[in-house]
Amino acid sequence: MQFKSCPLIMKRYLAVILMWPGLAFAQSADWQQVIWREPQVRYLMADMTLGGNVALYRDYATREKDPDSIEALRLWDAGARVVNTNEFERRWLTNKFGRDGRVMRIVHRGTDRTITGNEVLLSSDFLIHQASVRIALAELTLGRPVATLQGAMANPEVAEAVRRWTSGCRVVNTNLFEARGSGSDRRLYFRNTDRLLDPFFIRLNSDVPYPETNVRYFMTDIALGGSIEFDRAAAERDHEMGCLEAVRRTEEGFKVLNLDQFERQRVDGKTLITRKGSSRRISGMEVQLSSDLVP
Repeated sequence: MQFKSCPLIMKRYLAVILMWPGLAFAQSADWQQVIWREPQVRYLMADMTLGGNVALYRDYATREKDPDSIEALRLWDAGARVVNTNEFERRWLTNKFGRDGRVMRIVHRGTDRTITGNEVLLSSDFLIHQASVRIALAELTLGRPVATLQGAMANPEVAEAVRRWTSGCRVVNTNLFEARGSGSDRRLYFRNTDRLLDPFFIRLNSDVPYPETNVRYFMTDIALGGSIEFDRAAAERDHEMGCLEAVRRTEEGFKVLNLDQFERQRVDGKTLITRKGSSRRISGMEVQLSSDLVP
């Protein structure tokens, strides 16, 4: 058995429990290599700060190499804590999918509304200028060599940008802007305008509350006969955002375009999505969705 503290983030076909028996989940073959999800990291930090069991996160990070838990523990061990705890509380909520009809959540104080994680302010946030980090990541995503930043690593924003870049953080909406000039005159502008890029508009792959690779894997599982209600239950009971997004896209009509390339089969006692004629569990990024055709 592996553990992850509240909220429970279940992994298909990995046994995960906290106070109640967990369901089995399977994930995309590359889920451990994805960048952490910043909303979830902050949610976990709130849980630990408000009394969640840090040892359970540490065990899960060690056993399953969960990116969110690893990043949350890195921050925790460095002394970061939630500074706006007055806004939140850790409490049981009624939920038909939970054991005894309830689940543990971090909610806005005085309400039953579960926080997303983005509302959480960490003490470490005061140490760096987030806008500068995003600009540096945009530069790197647009092709600037990391080596050109090595001389500025004493700058905490540059050091943080390089750390995130090395871990797999990338800007996902570079279509909105472009670099002009060279050397000290290089600047980022909104594409086809004379307006300098506002870092507020920079979107990172760590900004979303789910790994895209898992969403695509779960959608393929559903399309090949897996129960959508299984994913719906995981989303509602376990605060599993990848399942929630997979259910949302499926119900809104998005399709897997290359479904004929995959099959759902038992491999070593686990139900996996594999390439046809193979026992290799696929990466969700091998899945092509109808939404990919939308510009």
